[in-house]
Amino acid sequence: MVDNIHGSVTQIGPSVAPKLEATQGPNAGETYRVKLTTRIGRERDNDVILTDPKVSRHHARIDLQEGVWVLTDLGSANKTYLNGAVVTSPTPLESGDRIRLGETELTFHLPLKPDSDAPIPRRAARSKAETIVAAAPAPKPDTAAAPQVAQTTPSRMFWLVGGFVALLAVAAVVLFTVFLSREPSTAPTPTAAAEFPETPVAGTPAAAADIPSTPGLVLAYEEDFSDSFGGWDDAFDTYTTKQYGNHRYQIEVTASNLVAWGMANRSVSDFEVQVETRLEDGSPTNSFGLLFRFKDRDNFYRFDISGDGFFLLSKFVDTHWVTLVDWTESPALNTGVGADNILKVSAFGPQITVWANGQKLASVTDDSLTEGNFGFFASTFSEPYIWVSFDNLKMWVPAGKEQAITMIPTATRPSAAPADTPAPAPTSTAVPSTATASPEAETAISESPLPTATATPTPQPLPEYASRDQTLGRGERPVSGRILFPLFDPQRGIYDIYIADAADGDNRELVQANASQPAASADGKNIAYRSWQADKRGLFTRPLAGGDAWGFDLFFESARPQISPADQSLMYYSRTGGKEPAIYRVINGVGEVMRRESVPVQGKAPKWSPDGQQFVYSGCLGNECGIILSNIDGSNPRLLTDHPTDTSPEISPDGKQVVFMSQRGGDWEIYSVSIDGGKITALTSDDASTGLPTWSPDGRKIAFVSNRDGEWAIWDMNPDGSAQRRLFTLDGTINGTVQHDPANSFGWVEENIDWIP
Repeated sequence: MVDNIHGSVTQIGPSVAPKLEATQGPNAGETYRVKLTTRIGRERDNDVILTDPKVSRHHARIDLQEGVWVLTDLGSANKTYLNGAVVTSPTPLESGDRIRLGETELTFHLPLKPDSDAPIPRRAARSKAETIVAAAPAPKPDTAAAPQVAQTTPSRMFWLVGGFVALLAVAAVVLFTVFLSREPSTAPTPTAAAEFPETPVAGTPAAAADIPSTPGLVLAYEEDFSDSFGGWDDAFDTYTTKQYGNHRYQIEVTASNLVAWGMANRSVSDFEVQVETRLEDGSPTNSFGLLFRFKDRDNFYRFDISGDGFFLLSKFVDTHWVTLVDWTESPALNTGVGADNILKVSAFGPQITVWANGQKLASVTDDSLTEGNFGFFASTFSEPYIWVSFDNLKMWVPAGKEQAITMIPTATRPSAAPADTPAPAPTSTAVPSTATASPEAETAISESPLPTATATPTPQPLPEYASRDQTLGRGERPVSGRILFPLFDPQRGIYDIYIADAADGDNRELVQANASQPAASADGKNIAYRSWQADKRGLFTRPLAGGDAWGFDLFFESARPQISPADQSLMYYSRTGGKEPAIYRVINGVGEVMRRESVPVQGKAPKWSPDGQQFVYSGCLGNECGIILSNIDGSNPRLLTDHPTDTSPEISPDGKQVVFMSQRGGDWEIYSVSIDGGKITALTSDDASTGLPTWSPDGRKIAFVSNRDGEWAIWDMNPDGSAQRRLFTLDGTINGTVQHDPANSFGWVEENIDWIP
């Protein structure tokens, strides 16, 4: 069947996802995926990263505009060439085109489109603004498929021209009819119910899928995405894109555990809704499908299918996921990149049935939501990329109920909690002290200017059509345990410590008012913290469940206490007397500075090894600064990293890996290094403040804080940085300066979070 056919006819055809093949230069032999928007250059934030030194940091871009792939130079130093001609403005691409950047040549390939033997330079593409005001161009012939006509007689030409005019007239009538059918008809004609085969037929969508599954229904809404004036706007974001292209509606997601959707902005209660889908590119383990009875971002039903042949039916009600039908494999689903599937949902009262390619997959009864918006979505899990196209969205309702579909305003996302959103003022808890610390004065340590609180960038929130609230992918299991974290209250100008379930932030409790920098014992039974309470300043420890607290260091300058997993002894650092920070250890109830060859061990942010025999910290050995690993007596120090901003290290439970935060790349990000040193790996990379990594008790995950998406939240990821997922938002900020002691308050970078069983 001819590709790009649209309207009431099911599209059967290849994926439109192109590829780039490096044919010359340092990256020769490599092949790259082309996304809806693909940046090319040397920097690691590009989609195509080239090692050619003559390629600019951000050299060129390829994107899909009005169904045409377009090449744009990004102001590169050495220019971008297309088939030997300099690219001076956005220029259309065709299969076989040669793109040259520095010493690198890339060949552009389109699926099932033969490469041109002699590519020629092309004039620039029109801008989107020009496209809107200009008259619609004539359809471009498919040069790969059109037969060559050597000669045409006048009489034959007459018939061809006449036929062409007649065809245009028919097409105009059809288009006018389709346009009118997009809104509910005043006198619709019922369609017959479908009969479905007993055995699903794989390979192509079933023809019967275009017929409603329930008798007595009428077509009340239809959108074929043949033009960009149907109300489904193009939208672009850091991690998502949705736009018209190839007579379909495209959604692309480029980050893990993220969902983006398109909605019809019509509310309906009883209905059947159907859409044609195609996985254009991305991991088959990611998912896409239909959203229905969408009340708001926190209340809706969701029907997923994956590219490898599984489906899921779930609901998100009052911000909690409930699985109605768990991931189930079905032969009715077509699999792989480029596969087409027709998805359908029937929802009448509490009875919900899901279909694929004319085959019934499952039926459930649930009355949580009775009406709402409808649309479709693309979603990622652990793999950070998916591109799906949609076509022929249709809605049927019971005859006589056509007016039950009501227009609703375009949704706008509520503003994200700003950085200074106040938390509820907790009740102050008295913290009695039973001991007094006596840190040793260190005249040998040279003074240096005190740092100031670190300013943090505030990234833009996600658009209204995207969400981090994501169900679990197939085979994934929720994390367990609880996370301790500080939260700053701007109204009171002070921190408080909370604890919540790691999986979703539920069961949040106030642990300690007027305190921050929480650290728990390995068994989670005890907590150490820094108290900011005016009459109870210093470092304290007590049972997590409650009880008397022991103040083991009462100096204002002392910070970041840690409890040994071996013997419950304590370690921290202090800037006592305005000197350089030094590491202290509590011995016989008294904090004493640690020494190496009679010289205080200078550094900060210490943390114990899992066996309690070593510790890591941020410091310097001579003129080299970074993360240092040392024996507990201060001997045998080894520099693991090499940047002065490296801080907040933590050793994995198996003792093999160290994670830490650093500004070595500009923003605060998280990195890892082997316990033996060596290659440093960036685990996060985004335009946000990300840090304070801590390991899960079983070592499977790393939790951290980040203000990506414009709000502070607790995230987790795999030890290699993959599968980054937002666990829960903090509903406030972790960054602030304590009002009554700004000289000793350094913002979020000196804070701590901890994950306990």
